[in-house]
Amino acid sequence: MKSSAEIKTTILETAGRLFYSQGYNSTGINQVIDEAGIARASLYNHFKSKSDLLYAYLEELDEKWFDQLHVQIDKIKDPKEKIIGLFEFRLKRQANSQYAGCPFIKVSAEVPADDSKAFELINKNKMKFKQLIEQLVQDIPAHAQLSTAELADTLYMLIEGATVTAAFQKNKSMMTAAKSIAAKLLG
Repeated sequence: MKSSAEIKTTILETAGRLFYSQGYNSTGINQVIDEAGIARASLYNHFKSKSDLLYAYLEELDEKWFDQLHVQIDKIKDPKEKIIGLFEFRLKRQANSQYAGCPFIKVSAEVPADDSKAFELINKNKMKFKQLIEQLVQDIPAHAQLSTAELADTLYMLIEGATVTAAFQKNKSMMTAAKSIAAKLLG
């Protein structure tokens, strides 16, 4: 018999897979229960509502996303190369998902505008990523035409925009171009 923690993990993994592959709005609680192989009461023992399940998914996703990112870039010493590593990380994630897009952006397109908790969690992830870029840019010599803040903003918008574009083009061309532009910006 599974422990309570194992059941919660199964629920989150199942819901996360479904939210990402078919969308939050297209995923019903009954489908999560069926595919997780759990009783209805087990789901509601851990999550009071579908929204609570979504929030737990976003929190766990944020933690795992940054853990995976740091595994890839922490071994890189040069700050410029670390920034290029951010692009490579996103390229690899998108290729692995067959260009299914950013899970945070996907959720933001589906939840109601008044779901402040969901948007708070999505914004937390995006701003944490932006802050990482800002930290890395601090260790790079001054750019001729952009302030440090402008360079960080530009790199952030390049990578986020390229990720969104890759999702609807279903290929890596824009992400590869964004990586190349970033390398030129970094000198």
